[in-house]
Amino acid sequence: MRDTAEISSAVGEKANGRGGDIDITTKNIDIRDNAAILSGTFGNGNAGNLRVQADNIILTGSDNESFTGITSSVQKRANGKGGDIDITANNLDIRDAQISSGSLSTGDAGDIRINANFLEILGKGSAIASSTNAGNGGDITLDIADLLLLRGGGFISTTAGRNEAGGDGGNININSKFIVAIPKENSDITANAYTGTGGKVQINSQGIFGIESRTKPTEKSDITASSELGISGITNINAPDTSYIQNSFTRLSPNLIDTNALIANSCISRSPKKKGTFFITGSGGLRNSPNDASISIYSTGEVRSVNDNTSRTWKKGDLIIEPTGAYQLTDGRLILSRECQ
Repeated sequence: MRDTAEISSAVGEKANGRGGDIDITTKNIDIRDNAAILSGTFGNGNAGNLRVQADNIILTGSDNESFTGITSSVQKRANGKGGDIDITANNLDIRDAQISSGSLSTGDAGDIRINANFLEILGKGSAIASSTNAGNGGDITLDIADLLLLRGGGFISTTAGRNEAGGDGGNININSKFIVAIPKENSDITANAYTGTGGKVQINSQGIFGIESRTKPTEKSDITASSELGISGITNINAPDTSYIQNSFTRLSPNLIDTNALIANSCISRSPKKKGTFFITGSGGLRNSPNDASISIYSTGEVRSVNDNTSRTWKKGDLIIEPTGAYQLTDGRLILSRECQ
């Protein structure tokens, strides 16, 4: 669907009644360039519900301000509640587009429930949003099996009182294996209100990267449940601390091993034979820390003390080495031996 194409079920202006529901089941859905799936009301009544099932869903908007995406909403001067939206997909890509349920009047927003393996929200203004001008924000539930990716100012929001009016923020429940954002891109997860109470944000994840819980929105990527003039909501994040991963990245030393010092501290005897070559090579794996040498995958054999007092009886056939002088040991004893050549 593209170029202002629309699938809609709506109640007209000055009419009374509920908007009809829309159910779509298909293999792939591609909505772009101001096209939309719409269930709404311009009169008195609730907007209809939307249910969409597909393997791949791609929503791609254009650069202008026209809406592209899936929405169930109550328009201005209408009285009613936004409809609920249920989406099931393998991959869901939202790029400069939105999935939204809301009310531009005094009614409440509907709920949004999404079940997917991969969810990407990319681009400023791209969103999953359940918001109102004066009513209560709806709830958003995301069950993502693999990855939730927020980029370029994309956001998840259930916000009330956009016209600086009443209404409580809705709740956000996210269950995702991983949640990834870029700290400086201002991609947010918000359950905020203006004069009402902020909502509750509950997140369960195995790893959250690039986005943090804060008391109020900032220019960075935030997780907030605040209220401008009312009572702040609750943020509860159940995930391991991943800050150590970023903090453990350090610049590697240019000299991992001082080969000269290594040779100087070794027990090396001189030999009349042809000189050999000494190589230090890595094992091909990662070091335990930047200051450690690589761990060899080969055994270094048995390590013995330099001062080995073990003696061996001379046997017939062994090389006879004539002594060149007497040398004193550390314990004071004198031995006949010869200097290393």
